[in-house]
Amino acid sequence: MLARVAATRLGMLDHRLPTLGSRALFRFANMPVKPRSLFHTSAVTRTTDWQNMTVTEQAATFDPTLPGRVLGPWQKFTGFMSFYKEGIKALWANRTQYRSIKQQIRNDEEISRAEFQIYTRYPNDRLRMIPFAVLVVLAPELIYLIVLLMPGFCPSTCMTYRAMTKGARRHDKLKQKLHLQALSRIRNAGLSTSDFVDEAALTKAVQAGNSVFSLDQMSRTNLALMYRFFGIGPLSMVLPTSWLRASVQRRLEYIRTDDALLGSEQLISGLGLVELFRACQERGIPAADLPEYQLRLALYNWVRLSQRQMPDNAVPIAWSRLVLLNRSVKLANSPV
Repeated sequence: MLARVAATRLGMLDHRLPTLGSRALFRFANMPVKPRSLFHTSAVTRTTDWQNMTVTEQAATFDPTLPGRVLGPWQKFTGFMSFYKEGIKALWANRTQYRSIKQQIRNDEEISRAEFQIYTRYPNDRLRMIPFAVLVVLAPELIYLIVLLMPGFCPSTCMTYRAMTKGARRHDKLKQKLHLQALSRIRNAGLSTSDFVDEAALTKAVQAGNSVFSLDQMSRTNLALMYRFFGIGPLSMVLPTSWLRASVQRRLEYIRTDDALLGSEQLISGLGLVELFRACQERGIPAADLPEYQLRLALYNWVRLSQRQMPDNAVPIAWSRLVLLNRSVKLANSPV
């Protein structure tokens, strides 16, 4: 039951991963990650129509800020209280689940993407759990304002869609500036935008052995650019180069592992809107003002390219996002 509750907050569909196979093995921070065949779900409907893609979640886990909901003042207040209460309950369930996942890892057992996300998010969430729970009890009327002003104060299970989009909109403005810097950097490296527009061109550019596609050879300025673009943390100008390189490497390893676990378009079509939005943000996809079907398509293109061409090196696809920003690399023989 705890596994079901914990995974409910992630919005997973029960769906198979035919493109990965049960024997596939990946590593994240020296942790073996084997994709399972089935995923837990909070979604009750789905469609494969990319232009009208929607996922309906169970009423108990509805976020009152999701698009299309019109609520009165009292409904909003009770909706927020119910949402935060369920979020804290899910976080407490994740505490027990986290221990179980750690034991599974020690035993070299398979874990699902939902469990992988719990494993990576819970260490930060537990630092926020007690102060946030105290705030819910003592000053519930201030929660919404505090979450908007200080989103880092909120555990991931209690983050509303509106708070996420507000923070994403600020970061998307920064991405616009970093995008212009990236265009200058690739020109200095002897590359052009045309090297990133489609799968064949990007593959050819990577095979040419340009140093920008190697994390070990990447300059400090390019490391800082990628560090800021993917929202890894602040203070990129004062951190040592070794710290920047290690931080970028950890983020790309995380994304590569997550790509492998997301490795079918059927699974992507089943992500709840909040989880979909979060996955796009982690990959540097400008998400604040994109409709849901475009978010799914952008994530689909990223994962498909990652699995087909660059399963061992996410740097080229990261550069493609920096260079193209709102566009994705055009895939060969893409069905969408």
